[in-house]
Amino acid sequence: MSTNQENTQKSQVEKKKARKASTNKLPMVDLGMVLDFVGKIESDGLQTLTVHEVAKRMGFASVTSTPFYRRVVAAKLFGLLDTTQGVNLTKLALDYFKPTDDESKAAALATAMKNVVAYQKILERYSGKRLPQVDILANLIEREFNLASEAAKVCGSVFVNSAQRAGLVRGDGTLSTAIPERAPAPSVAETTQLAAPRFQGIAASRGTPSDYESHFLTLDAKAQRRVILQAPPVITESELKRIQNWLAVQFHVVESLDQPPPEQDLARESAS
Repeated sequence: MSTNQENTQKSQVEKKKARKASTNKLPMVDLGMVLDFVGKIESDGLQTLTVHEVAKRMGFASVTSTPFYRRVVAAKLFGLLDTTQGVNLTKLALDYFKPTDDESKAAALATAMKNVVAYQKILERYSGKRLPQVDILANLIEREFNLASEAAKVCGSVFVNSAQRAGLVRGDGTLSTAIPERAPAPSVAETTQLAAPRFQGIAASRGTPSDYESHFLTLDAKAQRRVILQAPPVITESELKRIQNWLAVQFHVVESLDQPPPEQDLARESAS
């Protein structure tokens, strides 16, 4: 092997090992700052404008300037902004800035934290436990996401500040991942969302409804399709099997949402 080839391979290995100074998988500005940013877009009527126009009107140097870029990335990770066609607030953002019930704002903040895919492991790891010091959390982030030490510390600090802003940190310093219970909305769109009913009848002797925890599984973030489940924090194996069997018969299951409705299939067969 020639010296040039060896140097090339060595350089490629070093690049792979190089720690990144930033990331777009984790927010690098906290939830409070993102709420201020998104709130200004809403209050100043900047929705539907292009990203370039929004940056200009908000006084940022350009869309690639670090302060603006990090705010947009974080807002999208939290599920508060959609930049597919212009800059638009998501339904979750509207739940916070224009709530229709008393629980919407608190639920929106908790949901925003859970929307960050990269936060899932952290939330699961420390749920019900005391949050560690930022340095410890930064070590976890540094190793998990191959970040430089300073970048990991920023992300660790952002997580802690965001969790506190979202109301997920209890008075004793432990992390709660429960989403505040929300009253059902009357709109047709929300009543047709895929959601599992509350299991208040299960293990009732182990706690009151106020002790129940809410969990959700995102099926399609863009279409805002979720499964939401509320249940006691502790259930038995037999109760879990009952829930699984019950869920299996509750939903109309199809191979794909792109499939035509049965009526269309029948019409095609009749036409042929």
